Amino acid sequence: MLKIKVIKDGPLYFFGTFVYLNEEMLSRVMKHDSLAFCRCGRTGRAPFCDESHNSFSFNTQDQLECEYVVTNERPSPEDGSTAVAGIKGGPLHISGPVSLVDERSVIWQGNQVKLCRCGASQMKPFCDGAHKKID
Repeated sequence: MLKIKVIKDGPLYFFGTFVYLNEEMLSRVMKHDSLAFCRCGRTGRAPFCDESHNSFSFNTQDQLECEYVVTNERPSPEDGSTAVAGIKGGPLHISGPVSLVDERSVIWQGNQVKLCRCGASQMKPFCDGAHKKID
């Protein structure tokens, strides 16, 4: 299972092995003890965090306890692994077993989730479609 640590006012730290599909749908297997993905939308190293969130007032007020349902699900890998797709101009779409935990030890688990990476979602860390309004 992919584990993601949700950092208040900061990035998402991924722990474990997953298949990453970039915006051009080129894939590679990622295996890391700690890999930081940007969620403020201002990184110069997309999709990875470059600490740009420290250059302005990025406030997350994460809501892992909210009801969250993914529309337009992607198929989960048949081998039981987890795939992370960077949707062009949109969220990270994760298919397969995933667990998110925040600094309050609130846990969200599931097999489909879209995580905001534009910084504008009102239900962070989840995507609420705000990227469509901010271009």
